[in-house]
Amino acid sequence: MAIDYFGHCALPPDHARRLIDDLRRREPVLFRIVLHLYDARPLGPFGAEIARDFGIEARSKFMASVFDKGRLAEAELGLDLIYDTFPPGDLVITWGHDSIRPRRR
Repeated sequence: MAIDYFGHCALPPDHARRLIDDLRRREPVLFRIVLHLYDARPLGPFGAEIARDFGIEARSKFMASVFDKGRLAEAELGLDLIYDTFPPGDLVITWGHDSIRPRRR
């Protein structure tokens, strides 16, 4: 079973991509081996509505997939680092499209 998270972001895709690129440079093992962090992209059909259900007016979206399920604690750390990199209030991470994975710290 895949473990996928989605970042619903209030920033435009190009700005979100730059932040994601910075994360990959700073933590290459974490964001390429433990938790694969995909590029931000424009919202697809119904993307804004889905994000609104999670309390954010999103302009872009990205995915993070857990590659090594034996390192879930590190994946959780990676999700916190993603939150820490984006401006407060500009990002909501969800587990699939089911529930919010809140910032833990």
